[in-house]
Amino acid sequence: MDAILVTGLFALTCFVVIEGLFRRRTEKYLAQRVSEIAQQLGVVARTNEIMSDQVNYLSNINVNNRLEDVEADISVLGTVVRELAEAVAEVEEAQATQAMAPPPAPEPAPAAPSNVAPIKSSFSAEENADEDEEDVPISILQDALAEGRMRQYLQPIVTLPHRRALGYDLVPKISQPGGKLLNASEFLPQTDLTGTISELEQMLVRQAANIIHRSNITGEPTSLFVPISYCLLNDTDACERLIELVRSNRAVTASLFLMMDEERYAGLNENQRAMLAQFVRIGVGICLNKVRSLRLNFQDLYARGIKYVKADTQRFIESPQSYSDLHNADVADFVKRYDVGLIMDNVVQEEQILMLLDDKIPFAQGEHIAPPSPVRPDLLGEQQKVQSSAY
Repeated sequence: MDAILVTGLFALTCFVVIEGLFRRRTEKYLAQRVSEIAQQLGVVARTNEIMSDQVNYLSNINVNNRLEDVEADISVLGTVVRELAEAVAEVEEAQATQAMAPPPAPEPAPAAPSNVAPIKSSFSAEENADEDEEDVPISILQDALAEGRMRQYLQPIVTLPHRRALGYDLVPKISQPGGKLLNASEFLPQTDLTGTISELEQMLVRQAANIIHRSNITGEPTSLFVPISYCLLNDTDACERLIELVRSNRAVTASLFLMMDEERYAGLNENQRAMLAQFVRIGVGICLNKVRSLRLNFQDLYARGIKYVKADTQRFIESPQSYSDLHNADVADFVKRYDVGLIMDNVVQEEQILMLLDDKIPFAQGEHIAPPSPVRPDLLGEQQKVQSSAY
């Protein structure tokens, strides 16, 4: 019995020792595997971070805009190559024609100075007559403002080809007895030292803000293009009051555009540009009217708040090289690259609209599309309704 007990105890002791050794080895193995899995999880986490960064980078890339830029560049490059080939062909044709032409005849004797002088003097007289033409008297505008005879008309700017309204030009007119209306060219002088033009432009901006506000209330939001000049920008106090007025209604700032002739905009001094920049900061857009050329730095113009430019339709169709070196069909895409809208003004016939559609022009305006019409009574203030009914 003692031997059996000793043997059983020894066997039990050996089993416990061996089981402890196996358990320790298993725990060590499991700890090693857990450490390896933790390292792999760390690698996977870092890989996920890298992939997340790459996905975010790819998602932030605007592929469509880049493709549009590339397509526009290719289109412009193709146009340049085509024009270059045409120019080379014309030069070669001219050289061939000159080589085949007979020798030129002797030049006639120069005309006598007495025959040239009268022609030159006649042209000079015509130029001096144009330069010396009397300017419109400022008293016409002063009397109209004092008597409340200013009228506001709206002329639409439409999208092509659907002809939906993009916005409206605010066109000031003067009501005369008998129902006659004076256009801006008939009552606005070239220069003004009395502050009357500034007073008119302040009134136009205020009325435009009221019309935009009322159109938003009626559920028919619209944009207005208000003509201004350096006369308003010279009046610092008036500009600050207008800025405060427009800033009080954010819905108005997004729909209000100040319109200025491109030639006058190019001649603004630093103070006038700074005042115009204050309007841009609160969200008011700028439209350049009567642009002399489309060879402009549109990227710089957009940075200054220029949202639209207006060009003459007839000149764009009949003399495109005076506007741009690009083909007419490429001009709109080139301008659009810089988020600037191109508006063709003074459309007078349907054939011009068809040609603008062929050239992918996005916006148009003119008497043929729609002439200026009076502002709707529900968009006018009470004082303006009374004045309108009086005449």
